[in-house]
Amino acid sequence: METPRLSRDAVLDTALRIVEERGLAALTMRGLAADLGVAATAIYWHVGNRDALVAALTDRVLGDLGDLTPPGSADGPQERIVGVGRVLRRRILARPHAIALLHEQGRTAVMMRPAQRALAAEVAAAGLGGERAATVVRAVLHHVVGFVLLERAVQRGPEPHPGPDEVWRDPDGVDPALAHELGRPHDPDALFEVSLSALVSGLLAADT
Repeated sequence: METPRLSRDAVLDTALRIVEERGLAALTMRGLAADLGVAATAIYWHVGNRDALVAALTDRVLGDLGDLTPPGSADGPQERIVGVGRVLRRRILARPHAIALLHEQGRTAVMMRPAQRALAAEVAAAGLGGERAATVVRAVLHHVVGFVLLERAVQRGPEPHPGPDEVWRDPDGVDPALAHELGRPHDPDALFEVSLSALVSGLLAADT
């Protein structure tokens, strides 16, 4: 029997929590009902079947993401472009399963629209337009998404055997100081900043 406390928002809130904690595959109508402490029929009354639930969750995530505003309004276009990339990376890392949900539902392009619009505005402020401006926007987005995918793969993957320290223990013709550094853990935040900054700087300075 439906309980008075149950609402559509409560169903969606709990369903989104399941997705964000365990992924879309963990979302079942029976499991959702158990988490809510109601019969499965009560969920169908509020949101329909699982496909309708997933569609509603997709809309909820897109609404939650909202616009993307670069930090540092007093900075120049190059710094603000890097800022957009920084914010986008943090968004994806903070909600990987929710982002995966959008991808699985074919809504990735819609999800990326706020970042594209923010980047387009900053690229235009840098004096670029047309094909060259589009190249800058696409390159930045590819860098951010590719960087995050690699980060997630490393985080979810097994402990490497041998580890980098063992791999680079014998430099084998590589500068020993370089081999030593390659064998040490790196800071992904710092690497992201320096790589994206270098990319944007090169793209804005390019003659073609």
